[in-house]
Amino acid sequence: MRETQAIIDRVSLLNEHFQRLHLSVENLAGEIKPGHSLLARRDTREWEPYLRPRWWPSSINPATNSFSVDLPTSTTYQQGEIIGLLGLVGEPFRHRRTLRHVLLLAVDTPPLPLLLSIPFLLSNSINVTLVISGSGLDYPTKLLPPEVEVIQADDQLNWSNQVMTVGLADQVFVTVNPDRELERMETVWKVFHERRAEVPKLYLFGVMQSPIPCGVGACQACLLALKEGLTTLCIEGPAVDLTMMGWG
Repeated sequence: MRETQAIIDRVSLLNEHFQRLHLSVENLAGEIKPGHSLLARRDTREWEPYLRPRWWPSSINPATNSFSVDLPTSTTYQQGEIIGLLGLVGEPFRHRRTLRHVLLLAVDTPPLPLLLSIPFLLSNSINVTLVISGSGLDYPTKLLPPEVEVIQADDQLNWSNQVMTVGLADQVFVTVNPDRELERMETVWKVFHERRAEVPKLYLFGVMQSPIPCGVGACQACLLALKEGLTTLCIEGPAVDLTMMGWG
């Protein structure tokens, strides 16, 4: 964990709901991997009582020490603005060594924590399906690489050919609206438990978007209870093997 600064090189409007910030940062972009996030703060000399927003990089370019992040348009950013960053937060996603098809789910939330894994998977000739529902549909999925299969689910997490989609997936990463994160994750678990005879370990991961106050495990605000004990999401997350939860 270290603190650094980034400068906004350009701001692109993706649609009425989302914008893309293109940032330059010294000696950091090459270290960012799928699963990593950053705690961001606008450059201000005034004391700020609020938590730093958590940013999920959507693309990286180590050659130019740059990366991009997709954010809601509810906050306006300007070219040339300086952003203070704390990171990297968390551990990279634990992808299996042999993968053919990965399923990504964004349940009533934008797929921001999952975006960086898409170019990584495609560059390794791994098929990617994104299932998205609810408020996540505000995200402009048409801008994703054409190789990504995008499926719309209803509010009960049903979609066409669901049994086939689940059966083809070698690994699944799901993120949900954080307003009732554990409750929504349990719903996802039940769906997969019903569709498969067995949910094996290292197959179904919940990507947690819980607020991260410190990012180093000191405040223990992001503790999560697992079958084998407590884990800190800022250190060992954000992806949690859902077989480790106590849902039976």
